[in-house]
Amino acid sequence: MNPLNVFQKMLLFFIMISLFSCDQDLDEDAPIESSIEEQIEEQILKKTNAIRRTKGLTDLVQNDEMDQLARLHSENMITFNFFDHVDHENKSPSDRADDLSFAWTSIAENIGKVPWFENVNGCGDTRSVDALSECVVEGWRNSPGHYSNMIGDFEELGVGIAFSKDSIAYFTQVFRTP
Repeated sequence: MNPLNVFQKMLLFFIMISLFSCDQDLDEDAPIESSIEEQIEEQILKKTNAIRRTKGLTDLVQNDEMDQLARLHSENMITFNFFDHVDHENKSPSDRADDLSFAWTSIAENIGKVPWFENVNGCGDTRSVDALSECVVEGWRNSPGHYSNMIGDFEELGVGIAFSKDSIAYFTQVFRTP
């Protein structure tokens, strides 16, 4: 037997053993990459809080329950083909929060939709996390009712985004004071 072949076989054996015996805990320390939806949701929270700060208001705190409520509404607008605060079951934001046993003393909602396109009227190219989130937040800022919610007397914010098959992003912001 050729000594080089023995060395190569031993090397291959040790490589295979090391691959199969790697400690699984190492993967837990690796950074978790967030989805594009989560990145956009985070940017919307940051941009909304930046607007609040210009008015001397406190930042809204991200809330997992409100994120869930917002995502569900964005997904339902796509699934059931509607664009409204009242959903396909004729339920308002407060009704949907109650259905999930999410406590609130005040609640409000903003919705929006923006295409993930190269040329969006008033926004330009929205094919990046920052551009898409900026487009929808600026749209809300320029709408009196939406803006009122953004600078309203709320403590928490949930954000949810979903993309339709034709690359339209549906957005929901849910503002809450527990």
